[in-house]
Amino acid sequence: MFRNYFQTAFRNMRRNKLFTGVNIFGLATGLACSIILFLWVQDELSYDKFNPGAERMFRLTAQVKDIDAAAVPSAFASAMKREMPAVSNTTRIIPEQLIVTIGTRKFDEKHIYYADSNFLRMFNYPLLRGNTGTVLTSPNSVVLTEATAIKYFGSAEQAMDKSIYLDSSALQVTGVLKNIPTNSHLQFDLLLPIKDWDAQVQQPQPWRYFDCYTYLQLADAAKPGASTIRSLEKRLNLMRDKAIVNTAAVPAKVSLQPLTDIHLYSHFRNDVDGQGNIQYVRIFILVALFIIFIACINFMNLATALSGTRAKEVGLRKTIGALRSQLTLQFIGESMMLSFIALAMALLLVYAALPFFNTLASKSITLNLFDIRLAGKILIITVIVGLLAGAYPAFYVSSFNAIKALKGNLSLAGKGSFLRDGLVVLQFAVSVVLMISTVIIYRQLRFIHNRDIGFNKENLLYVPLPATGNLKDNADALKSSLSRSSGLGDYTVITDLPTDLKALAPLTWRGMEQGTLVMSQWMNVDENFIKTFDIKVLAGRFYSRDFSGSDSEFVVNETALKAMQLTPSTAIGKMISIRGHEGSIIGVVKDFNVRPIHRPIEPLIIRHKVNGEKQFLVIRTKPGAVPNTLATLEASFLRVFGNNPFSYGFIDQDLDHLYTSEARMGMLFNIFSVLSIVISCLGLFGLATFATQRRRKEIGVRKVLGAGEAVIVALLAREFLQLVAIALLIAFPIAWYVMNQWLQGFVYKVNISGWVFVAAGLAALLVAFITVSYQTIKAALANPVRSLRSE
Repeated sequence: MFRNYFQTAFRNMRRNKLFTGVNIFGLATGLACSIILFLWVQDELSYDKFNPGAERMFRLTAQVKDIDAAAVPSAFASAMKREMPAVSNTTRIIPEQLIVTIGTRKFDEKHIYYADSNFLRMFNYPLLRGNTGTVLTSPNSVVLTEATAIKYFGSAEQAMDKSIYLDSSALQVTGVLKNIPTNSHLQFDLLLPIKDWDAQVQQPQPWRYFDCYTYLQLADAAKPGASTIRSLEKRLNLMRDKAIVNTAAVPAKVSLQPLTDIHLYSHFRNDVDGQGNIQYVRIFILVALFIIFIACINFMNLATALSGTRAKEVGLRKTIGALRSQLTLQFIGESMMLSFIALAMALLLVYAALPFFNTLASKSITLNLFDIRLAGKILIITVIVGLLAGAYPAFYVSSFNAIKALKGNLSLAGKGSFLRDGLVVLQFAVSVVLMISTVIIYRQLRFIHNRDIGFNKENLLYVPLPATGNLKDNADALKSSLSRSSGLGDYTVITDLPTDLKALAPLTWRGMEQGTLVMSQWMNVDENFIKTFDIKVLAGRFYSRDFSGSDSEFVVNETALKAMQLTPSTAIGKMISIRGHEGSIIGVVKDFNVRPIHRPIEPLIIRHKVNGEKQFLVIRTKPGAVPNTLATLEASFLRVFGNNPFSYGFIDQDLDHLYTSEARMGMLFNIFSVLSIVISCLGLFGLATFATQRRRKEIGVRKVLGAGEAVIVALLAREFLQLVAIALLIAFPIAWYVMNQWLQGFVYKVNISGWVFVAAGLAALLVAFITVSYQTIKAALANPVRSLRSE
């Protein structure tokens, strides 16, 4: 029996090559898209779960007024372990960026962490060389990742016990780690003992400053439930409140964040780079389901549309004794066969598309079919798709009346058409929602790129200056060298890039109401900052070499004035204080946005004091002069700083980097919305082909009676265009709601314009018309004699 079923299925596939090809290709494309998206979702949801006991590990976060911070005071770690029995272990890490020297080679390393000695016992970062318990215990030691060890010394074995230099300090390599897993929220190249940081900073108030990422691990006896978390958070806040009594520390609320939530649920200041977004995970789960849903609709539509061609087969089988359940099983079996053929094609498409997808999404996802769990999930999805796509056609076809089917009296003109039409409407509604979403996402990304952010970001080149020797003298020597070079634009030396302001401090002023708390950013600049960045001064003046007393003077932005309830005209001369420095406001500058536009502009204090361990030279290059400017700049840099590594960046590129996840989402949305429309059109093409074949005699009669080709094309296309029009009415409100919710995550955003819906509607109608027009025009141009000769 089953052999007969297979023979019948293959015979039917050969008889209807076009429809079978459309079905398999559409289903394969839908399965391939869904598999790729689910692999991406699986990767996003897997972050940090490789750590044993990850469900019992948490990170401390802080809320200071309306600001959420990922770092907390360093004193928490030891206090928790000492005073909280529910906490079995704690560890701290502090990010750093330093220049590494090995012989005559220098490397500007941006991914360095100072870490407690037990860091590698809490986190599962295995060592290739060294002892987990001792690698971070000795002062002036360093642990490298395998990739870094190879970069420095050629191999992990050769790196052990070798020396590297950070600035002027010699460090011994005590361990080499396996490369950090890509699904870890912490990505680093070097680990240094946190004792070295403690010795340098000598923090006098460990409860005051928010400077450490702090993690804790619950004891085995403690249940990681909501009540335990609330109890721990209460004790943590009481602990700090008690410690900062009669100090100038700002009030804050401390919370616990599960380790496995950090990658997708973080929205904190000063957080680690490369965070994901749970909203995008949910969106792409829906996109994957939508695409496979559209592919299933194609299958159901074409199967029911072709049912008339198999009516006599069903009637004959029933006449010779076949039960309805057997016929249902036969047709479901055919559906499953097509599903697995489509799966084989889909897997080939996935293997071919993954390298491109990984480049686009900045991932290293692989499809390992030897992974039993993954292979099982793919098989389950395929079986579900086969059942969903084949169940209705199977029950529908097996319900035919045997006598009517054999006599040829079975009327199929309206039978099942309502369901087919409804499925086409749903199919195009989903595609139009994706199309509209793609346009709005693109407009928002373009708005982000072109928005006036308060300064001219074009042609701003920056160079990190090494923290060696006398910082001020070196910076002055470099500027002096540049001043002798012709063809350079304006330049300035600053301690923090506007795109990377992280630290916050309480801003106070004379006459401030008791209980008021204003947190402000600050940056140190020289007198050329305003001119180089092209920032507008609204009141007062900016710093100048012509005025003395700059150490007790401040320039503020508009948002700082609003927080102090001042106006530009009343602010000049107002005494303010930040980080223990008091001075008067001498100028007010226009707000300029240096944070992602998901968040509002914050108060900013600009000081005329270029000091600190980090400095940047920023140059506004002349249009088209970047290569010449870089050559001149590098020559001047080497004269002042010798063999220190020369590197550079661009402010506009750094600003674009703030929206990397949004840009990736937009690109992925573009691709998958196009694919959804293609899959929908495949189904529409198949239905149009079937409709024209079913009505070929009607078309012949109409032509004989004098109907023109245009009239016949319009007649055949109208029914499909009506379905697309209904889909638009369903899709428009859904798309508006979804995109309105997404845009709520941005403080500055585009409006959802009506023309987007009009353009998407016209595009959908045009695509649908082009899709069906081939078959309709072919039918309209056909010789009516051929279709009527048997009458």
